Amino acid sequence: SISRVITCQHVTMVLGDITNTYRIRSDGLKSQKDKRAAVEIEPRTPRTPRATLTPKTPEARRCFARLPESEKAAWSEARAEQQQRIEAVLEQLRPWRHQAKELRRRGNASQQRMEAKCQEQWAQSQEAELRIFELREGEASLTAELHQLLDQLRPEDELHRRLATGLAAKESALAEDQQTVQELLDAKVAMQQRNCCKQEFHGRLQELRGTERQQQQERQQVLEDHVLRRRQLHNRYLNLKGNIRVFCRFRPRLRHESEEAKVAFHDEQRITLQSEMLKSVTGLSEHCNSYDFHFDQVFGPQACQGEIFEELSLLVQSALDGYKVAIFAYGQTGGGKTYTMDSVIPRSVDLVFREVAELRSKGWDFELTCTLLEVYNESVFDLLAPRDAKERSAHGTDGRQAVEQFTFRRVQEASQVHRLLAKAARERHTASTACNDRSSRSHALFQLALEGTQANSSARCSGLLSFVDLAGSERVLASQVQGDRLREAQYINRSLSALGDVIEALKRKKPGGHVPYRNSRLTMLLKDSLGGDAKALMFVNVSMCLGHLPETLSSLRFASKVHACEVGPPSRRFAA
Repeated sequence: SISRVITCQHVTMVLGDITNTYRIRSDGLKSQKDKRAAVEIEPRTPRTPRATLTPKTPEARRCFARLPESEKAAWSEARAEQQQRIEAVLEQLRPWRHQAKELRRRGNASQQRMEAKCQEQWAQSQEAELRIFELREGEASLTAELHQLLDQLRPEDELHRRLATGLAAKESALAEDQQTVQELLDAKVAMQQRNCCKQEFHGRLQELRGTERQQQQERQQVLEDHVLRRRQLHNRYLNLKGNIRVFCRFRPRLRHESEEAKVAFHDEQRITLQSEMLKSVTGLSEHCNSYDFHFDQVFGPQACQGEIFEELSLLVQSALDGYKVAIFAYGQTGGGKTYTMDSVIPRSVDLVFREVAELRSKGWDFELTCTLLEVYNESVFDLLAPRDAKERSAHGTDGRQAVEQFTFRRVQEASQVHRLLAKAARERHTASTACNDRSSRSHALFQLALEGTQANSSARCSGLLSFVDLAGSERVLASQVQGDRLREAQYINRSLSALGDVIEALKRKKPGGHVPYRNSRLTMLLKDSLGGDAKALMFVNVSMCLGHLPETLSSLRFASKVHACEVGPPSRRFAA
Protein backbone atom coordinates (compact mmCIF):
# COMPACT_ATOMS: atom_id res chain seq x y z
CA SER A 1 0.00 0.00 0.00
CA ILE A 2 2.88 2.36 0.78
CA SER A 3 4.40 1.72 -2.69
CA ARG A 4 0.96 2.40 -4.22
CA VAL A 5 0.76 5.76 -2.41
CA ILE A 6 4.26 6.69 -3.54
CA THR A 7 3.32 5.78 -7.15
CA CYS A 8 0.19 7.97 -6.98
CA GLN A 9 2.14 10.87 -5.64
CA HIS A 10 4.71 10.46 -8.44
CA VAL A 11 1.94 10.36 -11.09
CA THR A 12 0.35 13.46 -9.56
CA MET A 13 3.65 15.32 -9.75
CA VAL A 14 4.15 14.32 -13.42
CA LEU A 15 0.62 15.33 -14.37
CA GLY A 16 1.08 18.64 -12.56
CA ASP A 17 4.19 19.32 -14.61
CA ILE A 18 2.30 18.54 -17.85
CA THR A 19 -0.58 20.79 -16.79
CA ASN A 20 1.74 23.67 -16.08
CA THR A 21 3.43 23.19 -19.44
CA TYR A 22 0.10 23.24 -21.32
CA ARG A 23 -1.12 26.22 -19.28
CA ILE A 24 1.96 28.22 -20.22
CA ARG A 25 1.59 27.26 -23.87
CA SER A 26 -2.16 28.08 -23.88
CA ASP A 27 -1.46 31.45 -22.27
CA GLY A 28 1.03 32.21 -25.03
CA LEU A 29 -1.38 31.10 -27.73
CA LYS A 30 -4.20 33.11 -26.12
CA SER A 31 -2.11 36.28 -26.21
CA GLN A 32 -1.29 35.64 -29.87
CA LYS A 33 -4.99 34.99 -30.60
CA ASP A 34 -5.97 38.26 -28.95
CA LYS A 35 -3.46 40.07 -31.06
CA ARG A 36 -4.80 38.44 -34.25
CA ALA A 37 -8.35 39.27 -33.28
CA ALA A 38 -7.38 42.87 -32.79
CA VAL A 39 -5.75 42.85 -36.18
CA GLU A 40 -8.77 41.18 -37.77
CA ILE A 41 -11.20 43.57 -36.08
CA GLU A 42 -9.36 46.58 -37.36
CA PRO A 43 -10.87 47.61 -40.71
CA ARG A 44 -8.58 47.44 -43.57
CA THR A 45 -7.89 50.74 -44.98
CA PRO A 46 -7.54 50.98 -48.70
CA ARG A 47 -4.02 51.24 -50.01
CA THR A 48 -3.21 54.80 -50.52
CA PRO A 49 -1.15 55.92 -53.33
CA ARG A 50 2.51 56.25 -52.69
CA ALA A 51 2.36 59.97 -53.10
CA THR A 52 0.07 60.31 -50.10
CA LEU A 53 2.44 58.49 -47.61
CA THR A 54 3.85 60.98 -45.11
CA PRO A 55 5.60 60.71 -41.71
CA LYS A 56 3.39 60.64 -38.64
CA THR A 57 5.32 62.84 -36.18
CA PRO A 58 5.58 66.61 -36.61
CA GLU A 59 9.36 66.55 -36.40
CA ALA A 60 9.49 63.89 -39.08
CA ARG A 61 7.08 65.86 -41.21
CA ARG A 62 9.23 68.96 -40.98
CA CYS A 63 12.28 66.92 -41.97
CA PHE A 64 10.29 65.32 -44.79
CA ALA A 65 9.10 68.71 -46.08
CA ARG A 66 12.68 69.91 -46.43
CA LEU A 67 13.60 66.89 -48.61
CA PRO A 68 13.61 67.22 -52.38
CA GLU A 69 10.83 65.63 -54.36
CA SER A 70 12.96 62.77 -55.63
CA GLU A 71 13.84 61.60 -52.09
CA LYS A 72 10.24 62.02 -50.97
CA ALA A 73 9.11 59.74 -53.83
CA ALA A 74 11.80 57.17 -52.93
CA TRP A 75 10.79 57.24 -49.27
CA SER A 76 7.09 56.76 -50.15
CA GLU A 77 7.95 53.84 -52.43
CA ALA A 78 10.07 52.17 -49.72
CA ARG A 79 7.31 52.61 -47.18
CA ALA A 80 4.80 50.97 -49.54
CA GLU A 81 7.10 47.99 -50.11
CA GLN A 82 7.51 47.55 -46.36
CA GLN A 83 3.73 47.51 -45.89
CA GLN A 84 3.41 44.86 -48.56
CA ARG A 85 6.01 42.64 -46.90
CA ILE A 86 4.15 42.91 -43.59
CA GLU A 87 0.89 41.85 -45.19
CA ALA A 88 2.66 38.88 -46.81
CA VAL A 89 4.03 37.79 -43.46
CA LEU A 90 0.59 37.98 -41.86
CA GLU A 91 -0.78 35.76 -44.60
CA GLN A 92 1.90 33.19 -43.87
CA LEU A 93 1.09 33.22 -40.13
CA ARG A 94 -2.60 32.48 -40.61
CA PRO A 95 -2.19 28.60 -40.83
CA TRP A 96 -0.06 28.64 -37.70
CA ARG A 97 -2.78 30.45 -35.84
CA HIS A 98 -5.30 27.73 -36.70
CA GLN A 99 -2.84 25.08 -35.53
CA ALA A 100 -2.30 26.90 -32.18
CA LYS A 101 -6.04 27.06 -31.65
CA GLU A 102 -6.29 23.30 -32.14
CA LEU A 103 -3.46 22.73 -29.69
CA ARG A 104 -5.16 24.86 -27.04
CA ARG A 105 -8.32 22.84 -27.45
CA ARG A 106 -6.42 19.56 -27.06
CA GLY A 107 -4.59 20.94 -24.03
CA ASN A 108 -7.80 21.88 -22.31
CA ALA A 109 -9.16 18.39 -22.89
CA SER A 110 -5.98 16.78 -21.57
CA GLN A 111 -6.07 19.01 -18.51
CA GLN A 112 -9.63 17.98 -17.75
CA ARG A 113 -8.74 14.30 -18.07
CA MET A 114 -5.62 14.80 -15.94
CA GLU A 115 -7.58 16.57 -13.20
CA ALA A 116 -10.09 13.75 -13.14
CA LYS A 117 -7.26 11.20 -12.91
CA CYS A 118 -5.60 13.19 -10.10
CA GLN A 119 -8.88 13.27 -8.17
CA GLU A 120 -9.15 9.53 -8.55
CA GLN A 121 -5.53 8.98 -7.45
CA TRP A 122 -5.99 11.31 -4.47
CA ALA A 123 -9.01 9.34 -3.36
CA GLN A 124 -7.04 6.12 -3.69
CA SER A 125 -4.09 7.57 -1.70
CA GLN A 126 -6.43 8.67 1.10
CA GLU A 127 -7.87 5.19 1.19
CA ALA A 128 -4.35 3.65 1.23
CA GLU A 129 -3.26 5.93 4.09
CA LEU A 130 -6.34 4.94 6.07
CA ARG A 131 -5.52 1.27 5.43
CA ILE A 132 -1.89 1.82 6.50
CA PHE A 133 -3.04 3.49 9.72
CA GLU A 134 -5.34 0.55 10.45
CA LEU A 135 -2.49 -1.92 9.79
CA ARG A 136 -0.15 0.00 12.10
CA GLU A 137 -2.76 -0.04 14.86
CA GLY A 138 -3.06 -3.80 14.42
CA GLU A 139 0.72 -4.23 14.43
CA ALA A 140 1.05 -2.24 17.67
CA SER A 141 -1.60 -4.34 19.39
CA LEU A 142 0.07 -7.56 18.20
CA THR A 143 3.48 -6.32 19.41
CA ALA A 144 2.07 -5.48 22.85
CA GLU A 145 0.51 -8.94 23.00
CA LEU A 146 3.84 -10.54 22.00
CA HIS A 147 5.76 -8.65 24.72
CA GLN A 148 3.20 -9.69 27.29
CA LEU A 149 3.61 -13.33 26.27
CA LEU A 150 7.41 -13.02 26.40
CA ASP A 151 7.20 -11.53 29.91
CA GLN A 152 5.09 -14.47 30.94
CA LEU A 153 7.63 -16.95 29.46
CA ARG A 154 10.77 -15.25 30.92
CA PRO A 155 10.58 -16.87 34.42
CA GLU A 156 10.21 -20.27 32.80
CA ASP A 157 13.28 -19.63 30.58
CA GLU A 158 15.30 -18.52 33.62
CA LEU A 159 14.25 -21.62 35.51
CA HIS A 160 15.23 -23.79 32.54
CA ARG A 161 18.61 -22.10 32.29
CA ARG A 162 19.28 -22.57 36.02
CA LEU A 163 18.31 -26.20 35.83
CA ALA A 164 20.62 -26.73 32.84
CA THR A 165 23.52 -24.98 34.59
CA GLY A 166 23.01 -26.95 37.79
CA LEU A 167 22.81 -30.19 35.86
CA ALA A 168 26.10 -29.41 34.05
CA ALA A 169 27.78 -28.50 37.36
CA LYS A 170 26.56 -31.72 38.96
CA GLU A 171 27.85 -33.75 36.04
CA SER A 172 31.24 -31.98 36.22
CA ALA A 173 31.45 -32.51 39.99
CA LEU A 174 30.54 -36.14 39.55
CA ALA A 175 33.28 -36.59 36.93
CA GLU A 176 35.82 -34.89 39.23
CA ASP A 177 34.76 -37.07 42.15
CA GLN A 178 35.16 -40.16 40.00
CA GLN A 179 38.61 -39.01 38.91
CA THR A 180 39.56 -38.25 42.53
CA VAL A 181 38.38 -41.67 43.64
CA GLN A 182 40.45 -43.25 40.87
CA GLU A 183 43.52 -41.21 41.86
CA LEU A 184 43.05 -42.19 45.51
CA LEU A 185 42.85 -45.82 44.51
CA ASP A 186 46.03 -45.46 42.42
CA ALA A 187 47.75 -43.60 45.28
CA LYS A 188 46.70 -46.32 47.68
CA VAL A 189 48.22 -48.96 45.45
CA ALA A 190 51.42 -46.91 45.04
CA MET A 191 51.56 -46.30 48.81
CA GLN A 192 51.29 -50.00 49.46
CA GLN A 193 54.11 -50.63 47.00
CA ARG A 194 56.28 -47.94 48.61
CA ASN A 195 55.59 -49.33 52.06
CA CYS A 196 56.75 -52.70 50.85
CA CYS A 197 59.91 -51.14 49.42
CA LYS A 198 60.51 -49.22 52.64
CA GLN A 199 60.18 -52.34 54.67
CA GLU A 200 62.60 -54.10 52.36
CA PHE A 201 65.23 -51.32 52.43
CA HIS A 202 64.81 -50.21 56.04
CA GLY A 203 67.43 -52.56 57.34
CA ARG A 204 69.81 -51.66 54.52
CA LEU A 205 69.28 -47.96 55.18
CA GLN A 206 70.28 -48.30 58.80
CA GLU A 207 73.51 -49.95 57.75
CA LEU A 208 74.21 -47.25 55.16
CA ARG A 209 73.57 -44.50 57.72
CA GLY A 210 76.12 -45.96 60.06
CA THR A 211 78.64 -46.31 57.26
CA GLU A 212 77.96 -42.75 56.00
CA ARG A 213 78.37 -41.28 59.48
CA GLN A 214 81.71 -43.01 59.88
CA GLN A 215 82.87 -41.87 56.41
CA GLN A 216 81.78 -38.30 57.11
CA GLN A 217 83.83 -38.21 60.30
CA GLU A 218 86.85 -39.58 58.45
CA ARG A 219 86.36 -37.04 55.63
CA GLN A 220 86.14 -34.16 58.10
CA GLN A 221 89.33 -35.30 59.77
CA VAL A 222 91.10 -35.54 56.39
CA LEU A 223 89.94 -32.03 55.44
CA GLU A 224 91.22 -30.60 58.72
CA ASP A 225 94.55 -32.36 58.23
CA HIS A 226 94.78 -31.05 54.68
CA VAL A 227 94.06 -27.46 55.78
CA LEU A 228 96.86 -27.61 58.32
CA ARG A 229 99.12 -29.29 55.78
CA ARG A 230 98.34 -26.63 53.17
CA ARG A 231 99.16 -23.87 55.62
CA GLN A 232 102.38 -25.59 56.59
CA LEU A 233 103.43 -25.96 52.95
CA HIS A 234 102.55 -22.32 52.21
CA ASN A 235 104.53 -21.08 55.20
CA ARG A 236 107.46 -23.31 54.21
CA TYR A 237 107.37 -21.91 50.67
CA LEU A 238 107.45 -18.32 51.94
CA ASN A 239 110.24 -19.20 54.40
CA LEU A 240 112.34 -20.65 51.59
CA LYS A 241 111.66 -17.64 49.38
CA GLY A 242 113.09 -15.33 52.06
CA ASN A 243 112.51 -11.95 50.33
CA ILE A 244 109.73 -9.41 50.25
CA ARG A 245 107.02 -10.40 47.78
CA VAL A 246 105.94 -7.75 45.28
CA PHE A 247 102.63 -7.63 43.39
CA CYS A 248 102.19 -5.17 40.52
CA ARG A 249 98.75 -3.89 39.58
CA PHE A 250 97.85 -1.71 36.57
CA ARG A 251 94.73 0.41 36.81
CA PRO A 252 92.75 1.08 33.59
CA ARG A 253 92.98 4.40 31.76
CA LEU A 254 90.30 6.95 32.62
CA ARG A 255 88.21 8.74 30.00
CA HIS A 256 89.84 12.16 30.41
CA GLU A 257 93.37 10.75 30.27
CA SER A 258 95.59 10.54 27.18
CA GLU A 259 96.31 7.35 25.24
CA GLU A 260 97.50 4.18 26.94
CA ALA A 261 101.13 3.27 27.25
CA LYS A 262 102.33 0.16 25.41
CA VAL A 263 102.60 -2.60 28.01
CA ALA A 264 103.30 -6.22 27.06
CA PHE A 265 102.12 -8.81 29.61
CA HIS A 266 104.28 -11.86 28.87
CA ASP A 267 102.91 -13.99 31.70
CA GLU A 268 101.74 -13.55 35.30
CA GLN A 269 105.19 -12.32 36.40
CA ARG A 270 106.93 -10.51 33.53
CA ILE A 271 106.02 -7.27 31.75
CA THR A 272 107.64 -4.92 29.25
CA LEU A 273 106.94 -1.19 28.95
CA GLN A 274 107.66 0.85 25.85
CA SER A 275 108.14 4.60 25.86
CA GLU A 276 106.71 6.95 23.27
CA MET A 277 108.58 7.51 20.03
CA LEU A 278 111.79 9.52 20.51
CA LYS A 279 113.89 11.16 17.82
CA SER A 280 117.57 10.42 17.48
CA VAL A 281 120.28 13.03 18.03
CA THR A 282 120.34 13.84 14.32
CA GLY A 283 116.55 13.90 14.16
CA LEU A 284 116.54 11.59 11.12
CA SER A 285 115.13 8.50 12.83
CA GLU A 286 112.80 7.56 15.65
CA HIS A 287 113.01 4.86 18.29
CA CYS A 288 111.39 3.84 21.56
CA ASN A 289 112.90 2.47 24.76
CA SER A 290 111.81 -0.83 26.32
CA TYR A 291 111.85 -1.59 30.04
CA ASP A 292 111.55 -5.15 31.39
CA PHE A 293 110.33 -5.92 34.92
CA HIS A 294 109.79 -9.12 36.89
CA PHE A 295 107.60 -9.48 39.99
CA ASP A 296 105.91 -12.25 41.96
CA GLN A 297 102.53 -11.48 40.42
CA VAL A 298 101.30 -8.99 37.81
CA PHE A 299 97.63 -7.96 37.55
CA GLY A 300 96.36 -6.27 34.39
CA PRO A 301 93.68 -3.56 34.16
CA GLN A 302 90.94 -6.15 33.91
CA ALA A 303 91.76 -7.84 37.25
CA CYS A 304 88.94 -7.63 39.84
CA GLN A 305 89.19 -7.12 43.60
CA GLY A 306 88.24 -10.73 44.36
CA GLU A 307 91.08 -12.02 42.19
CA ILE A 308 93.53 -9.74 44.01
CA PHE A 309 92.46 -10.96 47.43
CA GLU A 310 92.52 -14.61 46.40
CA GLU A 311 96.26 -14.36 45.77
CA LEU A 312 97.03 -13.08 49.28
CA SER A 313 94.37 -14.88 51.38
CA LEU A 314 96.85 -17.56 52.55
CA LEU A 315 99.29 -14.82 53.51
CA VAL A 316 96.60 -13.21 55.68
CA GLN A 317 95.86 -16.56 57.33
CA SER A 318 99.53 -16.82 58.34
CA ALA A 319 98.83 -14.24 61.04
CA LEU A 320 96.71 -16.90 62.79
CA ASP A 321 99.70 -19.28 62.67
CA GLY A 322 101.80 -16.88 64.77
CA TYR A 323 103.54 -14.85 62.02
CA LYS A 324 103.84 -11.14 61.48
CA VAL A 325 102.27 -10.25 58.15
CA ALA A 326 102.73 -6.84 56.52
CA ILE A 327 100.97 -5.65 53.34
CA PHE A 328 101.64 -2.16 52.07
CA ALA A 329 100.73 -0.26 48.89
CA TYR A 330 103.17 1.97 46.98
CA GLY A 331 102.77 4.13 43.89
CA GLN A 332 101.93 7.55 42.54
CA THR A 333 98.80 9.49 43.43
CA GLY A 334 95.83 8.19 41.45
CA GLY A 335 97.48 4.83 40.81
CA GLY A 336 94.85 2.90 42.80
CA LYS A 337 96.59 2.33 46.16
CA THR A 338 93.68 3.36 48.36
CA TYR A 339 91.21 1.64 46.02
CA THR A 340 93.12 -1.64 46.42
CA MET A 341 93.56 -1.34 50.19
CA ASP A 342 89.91 -0.40 50.70
CA SER A 343 89.04 -3.83 49.28
CA VAL A 344 91.90 -5.89 50.71
CA ILE A 345 91.60 -4.70 54.34
CA PRO A 346 87.83 -5.43 54.84
CA ARG A 347 88.11 -8.80 53.10
CA SER A 348 91.13 -9.68 55.24
CA VAL A 349 89.31 -8.69 58.43
CA ASP A 350 86.31 -10.83 57.47
CA LEU A 351 88.60 -13.78 56.70
CA VAL A 352 90.43 -13.45 60.04
CA PHE A 353 87.20 -13.41 62.03
CA ARG A 354 85.86 -16.43 60.14
CA GLU A 355 89.04 -18.37 60.89
CA VAL A 356 88.95 -17.24 64.52
CA ALA A 357 85.37 -18.50 64.87
CA GLU A 358 86.40 -21.87 63.43
CA LEU A 359 89.42 -22.11 65.75
CA ARG A 360 87.28 -21.21 68.77
CA SER A 361 85.08 -24.21 68.00
CA LYS A 362 88.25 -26.34 68.27
CA GLY A 363 89.22 -25.09 71.73
CA TRP A 364 91.20 -21.93 70.92
CA ASP A 365 90.52 -18.55 72.47
CA PHE A 366 91.63 -15.39 70.66
CA GLU A 367 91.89 -11.77 71.69
CA LEU A 368 92.03 -9.25 68.85
CA THR A 369 93.07 -5.60 69.13
CA CYS A 370 93.51 -2.99 66.41
CA THR A 371 95.46 0.25 65.98
CA LEU A 372 94.96 3.02 63.39
CA LEU A 373 97.79 5.52 62.84
CA GLU A 374 98.57 8.28 60.36
CA VAL A 375 101.99 9.79 59.54
CA TYR A 376 101.45 13.37 58.39
CA ASN A 377 104.39 15.79 57.96
CA GLU A 378 106.62 13.51 60.06
CA SER A 379 104.06 13.55 62.89
CA VAL A 380 102.22 10.44 64.01
CA PHE A 381 98.49 10.84 64.62
CA ASP A 382 96.50 8.30 66.63
CA LEU A 383 93.16 8.10 64.80
CA LEU A 384 91.51 6.21 67.69
CA ALA A 385 92.57 8.66 70.39
CA PRO A 386 90.46 11.63 71.54
CA ARG A 387 90.76 14.75 69.41
CA ASP A 388 92.92 16.62 71.94
CA ALA A 389 95.47 13.81 72.10
CA LYS A 390 95.78 12.60 68.53
CA GLU A 391 99.33 13.74 67.76
CA ARG A 392 102.05 11.75 69.51
CA SER A 393 105.66 10.86 68.92
CA ALA A 394 106.89 7.39 68.04
CA HIS A 395 109.53 6.26 70.53
CA GLY A 396 111.04 2.89 71.35
CA THR A 397 113.86 0.67 70.30
CA ASP A 398 111.80 -1.28 67.73
CA GLY A 399 108.69 -0.82 65.65
CA ARG A 400 106.38 -2.71 68.03
CA GLN A 401 107.39 -0.57 70.98
CA ALA A 402 106.82 2.52 68.83
CA VAL A 403 103.26 1.35 68.10
CA GLU A 404 102.31 0.03 71.53
CA GLN A 405 102.25 3.52 73.04
CA PHE A 406 99.19 4.39 70.91
CA THR A 407 95.53 3.50 71.48
CA PHE A 408 94.55 -0.17 71.24
CA ARG A 409 90.91 -1.01 70.64
CA ARG A 410 89.72 -4.52 71.54
CA VAL A 411 87.31 -5.86 68.88
CA GLN A 412 84.92 -8.82 69.03
CA GLU A 413 83.51 -8.88 65.49
CA ALA A 414 84.35 -7.69 61.99
CA SER A 415 81.67 -4.97 61.93
CA GLN A 416 83.46 -3.13 64.73
CA VAL A 417 86.65 -3.01 62.66
CA HIS A 418 84.73 -1.79 59.60
CA ARG A 419 83.29 1.10 61.59
CA LEU A 420 86.73 2.07 62.89
CA LEU A 421 88.16 1.94 59.35
CA ALA A 422 85.38 4.20 58.08
CA LYS A 423 86.06 6.68 60.89
CA ALA A 424 89.80 6.68 60.12
CA ALA A 425 89.13 7.23 56.39
CA ARG A 426 87.07 10.33 57.20
CA GLU A 427 89.79 11.82 59.42
CA ARG A 428 92.72 11.17 57.08
CA HIS A 429 94.44 14.22 55.53
CA THR A 430 93.51 14.64 51.85
CA ALA A 431 93.78 17.50 49.34
CA SER A 432 93.37 18.23 45.63
CA THR A 433 96.44 18.20 43.36
CA ALA A 434 97.13 18.08 39.64
CA CYS A 435 97.35 14.28 39.87
CA ASN A 436 94.13 13.59 41.76
CA ASP A 437 91.13 15.51 43.09
CA ARG A 438 91.36 13.67 46.43
CA SER A 439 95.02 12.94 47.02
CA SER A 440 96.14 11.30 50.30
CA ARG A 441 98.68 13.57 51.96
CA SER A 442 99.75 11.10 54.65
CA HIS A 443 100.74 7.46 55.27
CA ALA A 444 98.02 5.30 56.90
CA LEU A 445 98.86 2.28 59.10
CA PHE A 446 96.32 -0.29 60.31
CA GLN A 447 97.42 -3.16 62.59
CA LEU A 448 95.37 -6.08 63.86
CA ALA A 449 97.07 -8.03 66.70
CA LEU A 450 95.99 -11.61 67.48
CA GLU A 451 96.72 -13.38 70.78
CA GLY A 452 95.55 -16.99 70.95
CA THR A 453 95.62 -19.64 73.66
CA GLN A 454 94.39 -23.23 73.64
CA ALA A 455 92.34 -24.32 76.64
CA ASN A 456 93.32 -28.00 76.51
CA SER A 457 97.05 -27.26 76.49
CA SER A 458 99.48 -24.48 77.19
CA ALA A 459 99.94 -23.67 73.49
CA ARG A 460 100.02 -19.96 72.63
CA CYS A 461 100.42 -18.04 69.39
CA SER A 462 100.83 -14.33 68.70
CA GLY A 463 100.25 -12.91 65.23
CA LEU A 464 100.23 -9.42 63.78
CA LEU A 465 98.53 -8.26 60.57
CA SER A 466 99.65 -4.83 59.29
CA PHE A 467 98.33 -2.81 56.34
CA VAL A 468 100.13 0.34 55.17
CA ASP A 469 98.66 2.74 52.57
CA LEU A 470 101.60 4.95 51.57
CA ALA A 471 101.13 8.46 50.22
CA GLY A 472 101.71 9.23 46.54
CA SER A 473 105.29 8.89 45.31
CA GLU A 474 105.02 11.40 42.43
CA ARG A 475 107.47 14.26 42.06
CA VAL A 476 106.59 17.84 42.90
CA LEU A 477 106.84 18.74 39.20
CA ALA A 478 104.03 16.28 38.40
CA SER A 479 101.72 17.29 41.27
CA GLN A 480 102.27 21.08 40.72
CA VAL A 481 101.62 21.89 44.39
CA GLN A 482 102.44 25.07 46.29
CA GLY A 483 102.31 26.35 49.85
CA ASP A 484 101.08 23.78 52.39
CA ARG A 485 100.69 21.13 49.69
CA LEU A 486 104.35 21.65 48.71
CA ARG A 487 105.41 21.20 52.31
CA GLU A 488 103.35 18.00 52.54
CA ALA A 489 104.93 16.70 49.32
CA GLN A 490 108.43 17.37 50.69
CA TYR A 491 107.71 15.39 53.85
CA ILE A 492 106.17 12.55 51.82
CA ASN A 493 109.13 12.32 49.46
CA ARG A 494 111.55 12.52 52.39
CA SER A 495 109.87 9.61 54.19
CA LEU A 496 109.69 7.54 50.99
CA SER A 497 113.36 8.30 50.37
CA ALA A 498 114.11 7.03 53.89
CA LEU A 499 112.11 3.90 53.03
CA GLY A 500 114.32 3.44 49.96
CA ASP A 501 117.43 3.81 52.11
CA VAL A 502 116.15 1.10 54.46
CA ILE A 503 115.49 -1.22 51.49
CA GLU A 504 118.99 -0.51 50.13
CA ALA A 505 120.55 -1.26 53.54
CA LEU A 506 118.60 -4.51 53.85
CA LYS A 507 119.69 -5.50 50.35
CA ARG A 508 123.41 -5.27 51.21
CA LYS A 509 122.94 -6.12 54.89
CA LYS A 510 125.91 -7.66 56.62
CA PRO A 511 126.09 -9.12 60.13
CA GLY A 512 126.02 -6.20 62.50
CA GLY A 513 125.26 -3.75 59.66
CA HIS A 514 123.27 -0.60 60.34
CA VAL A 515 119.76 -0.13 58.92
CA PRO A 516 118.57 3.51 59.14
CA TYR A 517 115.07 2.91 60.52
CA ARG A 518 115.23 6.06 62.66
CA ASN A 519 115.61 8.40 59.71
CA SER A 520 111.82 8.68 59.46
CA ARG A 521 108.74 8.07 61.57
CA LEU A 522 107.40 5.92 58.73
CA THR A 523 110.36 3.54 58.65
CA MET A 524 110.33 3.38 62.44
CA LEU A 525 106.73 2.17 62.38
CA LEU A 526 107.50 -0.27 59.54
CA LYS A 527 110.49 -1.82 61.28
CA ASP A 528 108.51 -4.94 62.19
CA SER A 529 107.31 -5.27 58.61
CA LEU A 530 110.73 -4.96 56.94
CA GLY A 531 113.19 -6.22 59.53
CA GLY A 532 113.17 -9.87 58.52
CA ASP A 533 110.79 -10.95 61.25
CA ALA A 534 107.62 -10.74 59.10
CA LYS A 535 106.11 -11.95 55.88
CA ALA A 536 105.93 -8.81 53.76
CA LEU A 537 103.99 -8.10 50.57
CA MET A 538 104.15 -4.83 48.66
CA PHE A 539 101.57 -3.71 46.10
CA VAL A 540 102.98 -1.34 43.49
CA ASN A 541 100.04 0.43 41.85
CA VAL A 542 100.70 2.11 38.50
CA SER A 543 98.71 3.73 35.71
CA MET A 544 98.27 2.64 32.08
CA CYS A 545 98.21 6.27 30.90
CA LEU A 546 101.08 7.28 28.61
CA GLY A 547 101.27 10.70 30.27
CA HIS A 548 102.11 9.02 33.61
CA LEU A 549 104.89 6.89 32.13
CA PRO A 550 107.77 8.65 34.02
CA GLU A 551 106.04 8.14 37.39
CA THR A 552 105.13 4.57 36.42
CA LEU A 553 108.76 3.73 35.62
CA SER A 554 109.90 5.31 38.88
CA SER A 555 107.43 3.21 40.89
CA LEU A 556 108.32 -0.01 39.05
CA ARG A 557 112.04 0.57 39.58
CA PHE A 558 111.51 1.07 43.30
CA ALA A 559 109.38 -2.12 43.39
CA SER A 560 112.16 -4.03 41.60
CA LYS A 561 114.59 -2.82 44.23
CA VAL A 562 112.25 -4.11 46.97
CA HIS A 563 111.77 -7.42 45.15
CA ALA A 564 115.53 -7.97 45.02
CA CYS A 565 115.86 -7.37 48.75
CA GLU A 566 116.46 -10.56 50.80
CA VAL A 567 115.58 -10.14 54.45
CA GLY A 568 115.81 -13.77 55.51
CA PRO A 569 113.15 -16.25 56.61
CA PRO A 570 110.45 -14.99 58.99
CA SER A 571 110.09 -16.31 62.52
CA ARG A 572 106.99 -17.79 64.05
CA ARG A 573 105.87 -16.71 67.48
CA PHE A 574 104.29 -19.93 68.74
CA ALA A 575 104.82 -21.59 72.11
CA ALA A 576 103.70 -25.14 72.86
